[in-house]
Amino acid sequence: NRQAFVLYVLAEAGQTRRTSDTGELFRKRDKLSRYGRAFLALTLGLTDEDDRRIATLLSDIQNAAILSATGAHWEEEDYDRWGMNTDTRSTAIILDALARLDPDNALIPQVVRWLMVARQDGIWETTQETAWALIALTDWMVVTGELEGEYEYGVWLNGEALAEGSVTPDTVDQPIQLRVDVAELLAGAGNRLTVGRGPGKGRLYYTAHLKVYLPVEEIEPLNRGIIVSRRYSDPACTEGTKCPEVNEAAVGDVVQVRLTVIAPHDLYYVVVEDPLPAGAEAIDVNLETTSELAQEPGLYRDVQYRFYRRWWRWYNRSEMRDDKVVLFADYLPAGTYEYTYSFRATLPGEYQVVPTSAQEFYFPEVFGRGDGRLLTIRVGE
Repeated sequence: NRQAFVLYVLAEAGQTRRTSDTGELFRKRDKLSRYGRAFLALTLGLTDEDDRRIATLLSDIQNAAILSATGAHWEEEDYDRWGMNTDTRSTAIILDALARLDPDNALIPQVVRWLMVARQDGIWETTQETAWALIALTDWMVVTGELEGEYEYGVWLNGEALAEGSVTPDTVDQPIQLRVDVAELLAGAGNRLTVGRGPGKGRLYYTAHLKVYLPVEEIEPLNRGIIVSRRYSDPACTEGTKCPEVNEAAVGDVVQVRLTVIAPHDLYYVVVEDPLPAGAEAIDVNLETTSELAQEPGLYRDVQYRFYRRWWRWYNRSEMRDDKVVLFADYLPAGTYEYTYSFRATLPGEYQVVPTSAQEFYFPEVFGRGDGRLLTIRVGE
């Protein structure tokens, strides 16, 4: 990786080394990280833009992309700490290679979106990430002329205009949000959403989301990049996932909720929502009226030794609301996590409980949900 970087720097400075150097590195490209292959591709592009090896390197890189509905990024198999590398830095370097060597690549807009969301508080996590992200995004804006955007646009639903207007260099950074109630859509027929733009500089980015609600008994688990599940059990049971499932409780009983969240890949700005049964109230252990024996809620990474679980706390904050418990995590590395809390049964009845759901806030297409369930609360004896 360091050799690839050195060759790239020399090529940028116009000091091309022997072709045998790049040739030897290309033959050993299986030893390069993905960002190292991007550096090698950039080097070859600076020395000979028609070099056929560039297509091979870019193909290898593209095949390793991790895709979601509106985002694309790369994760390295091993972290190159000597190179101060991170997955975000690799993604930025690869974006720069694509922007300069293959500007028509369909992945690029998705990579740009992912890279923008990877910022925290408006910046990237390290100086290396920031530097390469700015380099890549600048080179991409040069290719697209985005800041000079000047065109007219329109949005139509089933032939009726939702919005029409124009974009100028002064308004290119102003987003437009539209919303249509499901009740206004055609029932029993396909609905056609059309987005169009006229000629001119710049690019038009858009996303469309459809959100509907189903009866609880019809809802099945769904994995679209996040896996979530929920389990009710007796808080007196200490066997974890082996505890018997609780499907009914008496008024006044305490039920422990164990949520499992699996992140197959690194996730950013994750929101987890677990709706409560209508006849139950979450127990907030921070209140002075709460028993000290109640278990503190929290999200912990699933590690081998339980003693260390407290040190693997990844959520930023949790909220116990009247109708649900909500968890926020700015960054969730790939792995398995558990979130546990308790609620008290308060009103008798049969309750349909909405599934637990999790999603990336800025990429709602990256989401997961558990299944719906029933909980019976009976009058205590």
